Amino acid sequence: MKTFEKIAKRYALTNSYYKHRQMEWPDTLAEIYDYLQQHSELPFRYEGDNWSYDAMCERQKRPGVYLSQYLTPDRMARQMAALAVRYFDNDSRIVDACCGTGQLTRAMIAGGVHPSAIVGFDADAELVDLYERLYPEAAALRMQFHEIDFRCENIIANPPFVTAECISFFDWLIKVQRSGDYAVLLLPYGFIDKQRPKAIQETMRHFIIHYRTPMQEPFARTNYRAEIVILERA
Repeated sequence: MKTFEKIAKRYALTNSYYKHRQMEWPDTLAEIYDYLQQHSELPFRYEGDNWSYDAMCERQKRPGVYLSQYLTPDRMARQMAALAVRYFDNDSRIVDACCGTGQLTRAMIAGGVHPSAIVGFDADAELVDLYERLYPEAAALRMQFHEIDFRCENIIANPPFVTAECISFFDWLIKVQRSGDYAVLLLPYGFIDKQRPKAIQETMRHFIIHYRTPMQEPFARTNYRAEIVILERA
């Protein structure tokens, strides 16, 4: 745990903290969490109820978004969690793939899923570190999706939006799911309808589409359109 001196004058998170942040102040989400544990307050003024999401979005204003880390907005996370509770096999674990800051895990726990039933994984060490701290009862793995080789009966995910990476994600789904397994996904709008590249339709033949609806709440830091899609492994 990194040690921080208490900040005498705290700036508001929105449009101020990262603009005025001094070198010795917390930067990463894990550092902000350390500061919170040490001083029982956040290093910035904040009146919301989901500081990890809002801080990540604010932090992305300066370096920008990388690795398709478009965080699932709160309302969409709650909608996906409700659909997961409806469609998933309640006796099997839920895999929060590409979990990021844990937006989907947070929403599922709020919706009644016990954290011990959830396994979250992400390739970003910083985000996995934070995930472990925020959800200590859930399992956390620092891995890329193609490194996960166990069966994933229930998958909830906001996977990478880059076309090649999204195709790779679906290839992985085919390998780790069996007939009757479900996935609740936030995907680029119309991705599953694309005829090019051919790999998309070849992959989609392995799934049954049960539900799809356009995303109603925009991402931060991007104009990407998305939709919630529920798939069953054929």
